Amino acid sequence: MKHDTKKKQKSWLRKLFHSAPPPVRKDDTRISISSLRKLATTKEQKDILKLIEQETIPSVRAAWIDYFLEKTKHSKYKKSD
Repeated sequence: MKHDTKKKQKSWLRKLFHSAPPPVRKDDTRISISSLRKLATTKEQKDILKLIEQETIPSVRAAWIDYFLEKTKHSKYKKSD
């Protein structure tokens, strides 16, 4: 029985010491990958999405996201033959 009470105490203590999420700045415009996945319809867009997911440098990642959004915007207006 003591094992069960120790387990409960540990989970209770973990809740107390969770780190707070970082504050969100007003100019912070993060885009979730899941939102971008919904927009990716072509192979090219899916390839760009993979590059976005793998990128670690924030400025380069932002550039890839801009490029991805440009490609999705233009593909929306292309006519299908």
